[in-house]
Amino acid sequence: LALFTALFGRIWCGWGCPQTVFIDGVFRRIEYLIMGSHIRQMKLATGPWNSEKIIKYSVTWFLFALISIIISHSFLAYFTGADKLVQMTQHNPHQNWTVFLIMFFVSAVLMFDFGWFREQFCIIMCPYGRIQSVLMDDDSVTVSYDNVRGEPRRGTTKAGEKEGDCIDCFKCVSVCPTGIDIRRGLQMECVGCTACIDACDEVMEKVDKPKGLIRYASGNSLKGIPTRYLKSRTALYSIVLIVISVLFVINVSKREDLMITVLRGKDSPYQIVREERVNEEDRNEDKNMIINHFKMHLKNQTFEDASLAMELPEEWRKKGVRIISQTDDIELNAGTDATVHFFLKFPEKLTEGSGNNTINLLIVDNLSHNVKSTKELRLIGPRTASKPG
Repeated sequence: LALFTALFGRIWCGWGCPQTVFIDGVFRRIEYLIMGSHIRQMKLATGPWNSEKIIKYSVTWFLFALISIIISHSFLAYFTGADKLVQMTQHNPHQNWTVFLIMFFVSAVLMFDFGWFREQFCIIMCPYGRIQSVLMDDDSVTVSYDNVRGEPRRGTTKAGEKEGDCIDCFKCVSVCPTGIDIRRGLQMECVGCTACIDACDEVMEKVDKPKGLIRYASGNSLKGIPTRYLKSRTALYSIVLIVISVLFVINVSKREDLMITVLRGKDSPYQIVREERVNEEDRNEDKNMIINHFKMHLKNQTFEDASLAMELPEEWRKKGVRIISQTDDIELNAGTDATVHFFLKFPEKLTEGSGNNTINLLIVDNLSHNVKSTKELRLIGPRTASKPG
């Protein structure tokens, strides 16, 4: 954003910002389709409330509401998943009332913003217009009015002056969505939509003047000074952008197919349970066992379903450590996540002295039997052996 602003001004606002894209590409097209050109819309707005006006306004705002709901659902799908969102829409709202309220609020805000508030958001709320002066200079290419060619305007000439190409028709002002006069120079409210360029070119054609009185140009080029694209400002922004891009590629290349987070349960650090002897050979074994509660969150970041299982290394199984869980297999569909609660049960002698011990938990793929991940867990228990019974 900083690099392109330094080079081409506020081009993001006019051609890439969702605010402009949805307003000009969707909502204004609906207005033109139903209510006609901007002149007809002005007449309709100032006219009486007859059947034609009621029908046109009703149809327009109904479509505004429908599109806002579609956009809000698409937005929510990024967080809930498309399949899950479709399932939610098939149930009563009270079953997913939190998501329903979020959807209703987002839809209402979008309809208000795109249907009425529009470029007022760019002027009043968007901070980008206020910081563009920091990112731009006289070499930045922006929507500009050629004062040398256009001035003095028609009707403002003095004795002996040659009239400029600007006929002072105010077309550029009337089509500007933010209501500015581009002839006064670049202003914070200009979103770079080029509506003034199109309007001015049409007028120049009608008066047999060359196009480009309002055009993309830098401040220096309008003064006859060559525009410098390669300078310290753009070089710095380019270097930063390259560094960020390289770091992004490295981060993506190291992305794990399976994201696993294991946390200790919120209950007591450990519990002591008594385990009865099975036969006489167990008389020297611990009869008191320790239980630790863990919570594991898994996320499948691939496009394939996964079937996983928790296992312990052989050495720990020989020491009497066991996994207690509601399920032996963890089924994870592509792009989904799951939370599993499990317990580790072990003899209390494993924590004697220090009160803790470190153990590895293996997450194994049931199909390939390969270890997908290894998590280090800390067993917590009493420092001294408790008396049985």
